[in-house]
Amino acid sequence: MTTVDHYAAQFWNDLPAVDRYLRRRSTGDSSQFWMQYIKDRYATPPRKRALMVGCGNGWADRMLCDLGIAEHFDAFDGSPQYLETANQLREGRPISYELFDFNTWIPTRTYDLIVNVAALHHVRYLFRMSYLLSRALEPDGVFVNWDYVGPSRNQYAPRHLAVMRAINTCLPNRFRTNHKMIPEIHECLVGDATEGVHARDIKRALNDFFEPVEEHVLGGGVAYQLLWNNTAEFFKEDEDARVTLDWLIRLDEAFTDYRIVPPLFAFMVYRRRRKPVGFRAVFDRFVREVLREKFADLAGGVYPAEVLRAHPWTKRRYYEEEPQTASNW
Repeated sequence: MTTVDHYAAQFWNDLPAVDRYLRRRSTGDSSQFWMQYIKDRYATPPRKRALMVGCGNGWADRMLCDLGIAEHFDAFDGSPQYLETANQLREGRPISYELFDFNTWIPTRTYDLIVNVAALHHVRYLFRMSYLLSRALEPDGVFVNWDYVGPSRNQYAPRHLAVMRAINTCLPNRFRTNHKMIPEIHECLVGDATEGVHARDIKRALNDFFEPVEEHVLGGGVAYQLLWNNTAEFFKEDEDARVTLDWLIRLDEAFTDYRIVPPLFAFMVYRRRRKPVGFRAVFDRFVREVLREKFADLAGGVYPAEVLRAHPWTKRRYYEEEPQTASNW
């Protein structure tokens, strides 16, 4: 059962200026959406059969189908509610939906296109899933990923957190966010405990089992959290709103490119791995991941890297709200 509506929040890419920024970072052209880029570069003529990973309510499936990127789409998700919505909105499109969560899905056929749009950051057994997806990709197929790849469960490092807080204090009052910059671990376990659960390992997991073709760092380390559920004033598009948002975007890009903050999002294209997987991939899948998940099962959903942040005696140092200025960076 779905307990969290993943489409209810306001996100930074809802703003047209941010959308243009992400288009430029992903395709080199602020007027070209990444889906059109994939069609032009990898799906002309259309691919035969595509797989959509964790499709949610099907919005991405429908857009890709309408672009003619593949002749048929298979899609799965673990939410009956989302799949019901997806089926209602399908309207005759060649899309087949199945109910599977990430722990039970096993490929039954191969695909010449696999697409992940912000689903892998919900996967607990990420290395297992990456392996299964690699087996489902045909030798000449492509695997497209658009996802959050930042700190797992949005547990930003102290320096990163200080940067965001300092920039927030520099904003005019009407544009500042009043939301917490970082969720406490116990808050992450309420609702959807899989949100960003192993996001920082996504690129590692994919590189274990695929060969990278393209990687475009999209940023977000500054602007994403400051704009989360904080877009209303920017949508007014008066002069102050335009200038402030432009400043935020320029800071986001500069701080990302100079590695002052980590990128939170990436657009990646992979091919099936031609060489045998290495020792690291075997270790990640059969040792590291298994032990990590067993630990979390015993610890109520908390992972080894989160123990200090979750403990009442030590969590204050990670979450305490302090006035931030540039001197704190």
